[in-house]
Formats: sequence, structure tokens, C-alpha cells
Amino acid sequence: MNRTTLDVAVIGAGVIGLSVAYELARAGARVVVLERHLPGAGQSTKTGGGVRLAHGSKMNVELTRMSLPVWEDFPTRFGVDPRYRETGHLFLAQSMQCSATLRDQADLLLNLDVPTNLLDGPGICERWKDLAQIQASTGLHCPVGGYLDHHTVIAGYQRALADMGGHLELGVRVEDVLIQDGRVEGVTTSTGPFPAKFVINAAGPEAGVIAGYAGLKVPFVSRRHELLIVRPTQPVPDILPWLIDTDRQVHLRPDGGGRALIGGFMGRDESTDPKLYTREYSADWARRVRSEVSKAFGLTEPDCEIVEGWAGLYPGTFDYLPVLEESLPGLITAAGFSGTGLMHAPAIGTIVADMVSGRTPDGIDISSLSSGRFSKPSSVAETSGF
Repeated sequence: MNRTTLDVAVIGAGVIGLSVAYELARAGARVVVLERHLPGAGQSTKTGGGVRLAHGSKMNVELTRMSLPVWEDFPTRFGVDPRYRETGHLFLAQSMQCSATLRDQADLLLNLDVPTNLLDGPGICERWKDLAQIQASTGLHCPVGGYLDHHTVIAGYQRALADMGGHLELGVRVEDVLIQDGRVEGVTTSTGPFPAKFVINAAGPEAGVIAGYAGLKVPFVSRRHELLIVRPTQPVPDILPWLIDTDRQVHLRPDGGGRALIGGFMGRDESTDPKLYTREYSADWARRVRSEVSKAFGLTEPDCEIVEGWAGLYPGTFDYLPVLEESLPGLITAAGFSGTGLMHAPAIGTIVADMVSGRTPDGIDISSLSSGRFSKPSSVAETSGF
């Protein structure tokens, strides 16, 4: 690879970075992706693989809607099957406050023409006989969305990028951003400089560090989350939707073969230092989450068998929406997705490719995702995270 002829250097080979690089290479740009470790080794493969249309903000709904055709047609486009399973999502509430939030969310989704059903407790039990034990008074059901194999997604994007002539440089640590006359013109790394007309900051939990190299202060935060795959005594039916108890703040989805994936913050949605967190799940959290999931859904036992488990980070922002902007001339930031990066990656790839080419992204206004919004007090914009 000739470093002197690059158009774009993408920092980070997570799903966002790979999607961006693929779309740029497909448009004819000379692209390199710089990654310290292995593709997807950061946070892209530490989630539950969720794809969700039922959000609490218009922006996240629009980004998922843009991305869905890619997930549905991924085997044809990329030659690998990520095993996308459309379970849909069912948000449950018992308290008046959480029920009111679900009703507001239903109004938003219906106004955006998202398939949505608002159900009462008996209606939920009548539709899903396996949920007869739940105590929820309100349910919001969206049949569109589910989960996929994020490892296969990473492999598909990586192969497609190579087919388009893009380059992937592993074991490369970005050490600074090159700026000349107010414009970013590349990066310096542990293996030398990479001059480029554009730099894409898709560094996940390290996006704030990269922004700092360019003299910017973007208030990114990272939240630790944990997940378990469990095997209950009675198999969990695959026909169930992804279940989210908004009062207890726990969730469950079928994982095939009678197993279930479970997780939840349980009121402890706390930021953490990306350099200090461990990838092993906490034994105390595993005990508590199994107990709360058992109470919430009645599908698993408090002491059900743990098949595997892990911890990861949701690199995000204070309002739970990403930063997507040209932060400086030549520097585009695409980071802070707060757990939605996988499901929104196809849309972000298309939008960033438009930005590099000088085109206005088609069909979506991303001006609200500028980091300038943090110059004034910000409130939570996405209310449906789990």
C-alpha cells in the first residue's frame, strides 16, 4: 500500500469503522483502516447483536430504518449469512411512570409509521402464552427487529472491504492527528505517518482520545454492561420477542436451542474508564440479574445454568445519541452510539461516505448530532436503551 496516495484513513476496525471504509472504497476512495488489535475485537462483538426499530428517539428510528435493508440482504451483498433473526421487541412496564413512558414511545413510533402495538396485561398473556406469569400492566410491541451474529458481520465487512481495494492495517496505534493550516491531513502512528485527505474517528471508547489529539474536547462516556447466555430447565421458545422489563431494567431474548441471552443495568447505569474495565462478568451481578430476570419474565430460574458470559462497554454520550459531524476540516467523527453502533453501522457508512464526497446525506438531517449540542445543558434524548 502506498501511504502517500490515501484519500481516507479510518481509525478503528469495529463495525462502524469497517462499514464506513467499505462504503468509501465502494465509492472509489483509497482507504486504509487503522486498528490496534483485531477487527471487531473492541466493543462491536461484546453486545447481544441487537437490531431494533423500537427506539425512543426519532433519530435512532431513522438510522435503524436506513440500516435494515442491509441486514435483511446481507447474505446477498456480502456473501456470508449473519443469521439475522427477526424476533421483534416487547417492552413491559408495571409502574405508572414506566407505563406512561411506553405510551409516549408508542405515540412517537406510530407517528413515524413504525409497526407498533400497545397492549395491556391480559392482552400480552393472550398473545404469548409463555408469558402468563408476568405482572406487567402495559406492553409495547414492535415486530420489526431482532438479532444477528456480529462476528459474521465483521468478517463480511472485512472481506468486502478487501474486495473493493481497501486496506486494513493491524497492530497500528494512532498517536497524533496531523493538522496543517487548520485542516486535518492524516495521522501519525506507531508505524509512521499516514497522510490522508480525510480522517474518520470511529475509535469507539477511544474516540475522545483521538478528538483530544486534534485539540477538541468531546464529552464521550463509556458505560459498562454485562451479558449472560443461560440454559433454563424449560427451554425458552424461539418465537418469543426480545423482552425488556423497564421497571426492573433487565432483558431477555431467545438464543436458540432453548437458551436465552439475559442482561440489564438494574439501576446501575454507570460510566467507567475504558482502560480499567474488565471483560469478565461479575459474579454478584450474575446472581442478581438471574434473580431479577426470573421475577420479570418467569421463563428462567434464579439459579439457571450459565453457559457463557462477558462484559463490554457502550461508548456513548450524556444524551445517549452519537456524535456524527465534520469536527474539523478533514476530520469526521462517528462515535458515541451508546450500544446502537452495530444496528446503525450500514446507515453511518452511507452517511459518512456522503460527507466525504461533499454531498448532503440523503433523507436524514444529522445536524442535531453535532458535538456543539453539549455546549448547553443536555437531557436524555434516547429513553429506550437496555
